[in-house]
Amino acid sequence: MNKAKLCLSAAEVSEKTGISLSSVRKLTRYGKLPHIRIGRRILYPITGIEEWLTQNTIGITTPNKGGDNNGT
Repeated sequence: MNKAKLCLSAAEVSEKTGISLSSVRKLTRYGKLPHIRIGRRILYPITGIEEWLTQNTIGITTPNKGGDNNGT
């Protein structure tokens, strides 16, 4: 079985993203950060965090799907 993690703890999310632990907890509390609650434990799906980061990134240009390199 593959032993790769599917979820991270709040501390791991903080460490891997550079977002402070208090901000991770605040974003979780307000429902802004994707998470799973299992009893009292809160886990963060890695794919959900990656998608959230992509959706909340400002200033990234996406590749042109039409293959036109002049931007028109």
